[in-house]
Formats: sequence, structure tokens, C-alpha cells
Amino acid sequence: MSDRRGVGWLAKPLRRVGRPLIDRLYEADIVGSEHIPTDGPAIISPNHLSFFDTPLVMLSAPRRVLFLGKAEYMDSWKTKYLFPAVGMVPIRRQKARASMAALDTAASLLDDGELVGIYPEGTRSRDGFLHKGHTGVAHLALQTGAPIIPVGIVGTDDVQPIGRNVPRRSGKITVRFGEPIEPRAYLAGGKRRRRQQMTDDVMASIATMTPQDRSDEYASDEPPLIRGGSESVYMVRRYRSAGTSFADSARQSVDEACSRYDDARVGKVGRMRCVVRGESVEFFTELAVSTRFQGGT
Repeated sequence: MSDRRGVGWLAKPLRRVGRPLIDRLYEADIVGSEHIPTDGPAIISPNHLSFFDTPLVMLSAPRRVLFLGKAEYMDSWKTKYLFPAVGMVPIRRQKARASMAALDTAASLLDDGELVGIYPEGTRSRDGFLHKGHTGVAHLALQTGAPIIPVGIVGTDDVQPIGRNVPRRSGKITVRFGEPIEPRAYLAGGKRRRRQQMTDDVMASIATMTPQDRSDEYASDEPPLIRGGSESVYMVRRYRSAGTSFADSARQSVDEACSRYDDARVGKVGRMRCVVRGESVEFFTELAVSTRFQGGT
């Protein structure tokens, strides 16, 4: 597990200075903070449009919010002390079972009564759509009993678009904290169904607080990041099968994935091709399938 000594010690004084600065520089509308419990654990789950989202959430919440982040930030003198001080818990991604270590770290923080920030989309939206949520957030909530606070962020993609290193010094931004989604309300069905129902409700709540159009796809083919993003309980595997048609070959790929993994979900269709062999034709389809992370498998 990551070294958490000194993490977040600067968060409270930074909120005192940074929140008035946000109000001065931007047309900032921050509402619903009363939905965040005054003490005890909770998972803060925003949509993700910009690098600016993380500091904005940290400054907008009435309590310290901790995010999991890449331990590679510790390799630079510019971020080695600042990022942990404001609330980033470093995780080494190259370690064996790193995804499970990240989940364990998040669960430990929640057990300590912290607010933990996790982006359910896993990574920033590059097309502006609100993408499907990964169920790692619901997994943590059901495991720890911590409620999920959905958050709708608007305007940060204009303040600091992807590719821009420094935020603009003006603009209109909105942060809406939604009503808590309690894990005790999800008791029916198996674990997989409960995780998915809870995730769907989180994303539906976020959708009511942001004008983003929704997408049925994940924001990235890569394994989602639990820090808002760093690591996650899911990883992407690819299956390629042959059949008598594209639909048949895709069906066989799905069947193979589902026969191996209890929680496999199709991310998107990859390469498709057909091969003529004499008088016969074979159709090949490759699927990117999201499956639960299982260490070195």
C-alpha cells in the first residue's frame, strides 16, 4: 500500500485561500455541498472533462477530498511534495496487482472516514460526451458501505481544455453535488447486478446535473483509472473469433469471453475482416471486452 504520511496536510489552508480565488477569477456556481456528510466516509464521483476538475472539486468541497494518483508524480521535484500535500495518495502502477492495491488503498481511506474522489468514467472525456461508468466505484461503495455523492461539473473544458497546461483566468464554471446514493438501497440480485444498478444510477444522477450528451461507450479502451484516474478493478482483453458471418463471429467472441469471466462486458468491436478460402468465406471479428481484474491472469 502507498505511503500516506503527510498526505492532505495542505488541503484545509488551501481551501481557505483557493476558494475565494476561484470565486474571484471565475463565474463560479457551487451548489449542493450540504449533501456531503459532515463526517464519515463518502465517495465523490464527478464527470471528468479537464485536469482542472480535480483541484476544483478539492476546493469546492467543505471537507478534504483525497484522490488516488500515479506515484510517478513523486519523481518530479515540481510535484513530489505539492500533490500529496493537497490530497493525492500515490500508487505505483507498475507493481504486481497494482489495480487491487489501488482499490485496497481507496477502501482503507474510506475505512478511515475520508472523502475519496473517483471519476466513474475512469478518464477525461475527449469528445465532450458523458460516457458509461465503470463499476469500480459501486464495488467500493458496496464493500465499505460508503455513500456515493454524484457531482456534475460544467465549464472546466473551456477553462482548461485537454492539451492546455495552464487554466485560463476567466470563465464560467459550475459544480453541483447531488444527493447521496446509499449502497444499502441495493440489496436485490447478485453482486454484479447490484454494482451495475448502482453505477447506472450514479451516471443518471450526473446526467441531470450537466448538459453533456450521453454515450453508450466507455471513455477509453484502456483499463480504467480509479484515481480519477489511476487504477481499477477492470481491465480490457481482446477476443478474435471466426464464423459464418460477422454477427456469428462476434457472438462466438462474446461467448468465449463470458465463459471465462463472470463479469465480462463488451467495450467495442475492433477489427473485422473476411477471408475467402476456395468456395467458402470466413468472417473474423475482434472484440475489446472489459473484465474484472484478477492479478496476473
